[in-house]
Amino acid sequence: MYNLKDFATNILKMSPEQAQVFTPTPSTYSTLMYYTELDPKTRKPLFVEKDILKKEKQKNIVIKKGHRSFKSGLDS
Repeated sequence: MYNLKDFATNILKMSPEQAQVFTPTPSTYSTLMYYTELDPKTRKPLFVEKDILKKEKQKNIVIKKGHRSFKSGLDS
């Protein structure tokens, strides 16, 4: 998440003010990926965060103003 925040800030030159926590929608590739935790084309495993508190923490990292002063376990 810190890498995403750095990319948005430094490369895209934007600072998101809101982010949406993913909610699976029937009959979409994103839902397939969410439930199977696999890339549908390559069949390789994907990391999918399903814990609501950790998802909220990820969202807060992306929308937080300023720069981080330390790293946590959510660096991907």
